[in-house]
Amino acid sequence: MGNNNHWIEVDLEGVVSNRDGIGALLLASTGGTTQMRVQDGGMHRFSQNHQRIHFGLAENTSVKRLTIYWPSGIIQEIDNIRADQIIKVIERQVDHHLLQ
Repeated sequence: MGNNNHWIEVDLEGVVSNRDGIGALLLASTGGTTQMRVQDGGMHRFSQNHQRIHFGLAENTSVKRLTIYWPSGIIQEIDNIRADQIIKVIERQVDHHLLQ
């Protein structure tokens, strides 16, 4: 038997950055707490871990804000993500011409 704690897992896909998002920093804010994870590729001597990033959310049923700092310098924010699911985040390019 498990427990009743909630979670979220994140798969990254780089577009401007490397394909696996290695070097990305992720912050998950929920319930007054912010957790940090780094996509380091999970390299080991003879194998590689799965690239998926896991956040344990305890009793929280959603992530208020997920912030991803991509290696390219792009910062991406996603709000109000329901717990207990795997999400895929594709690096979003920003057209700086639209910002002027």
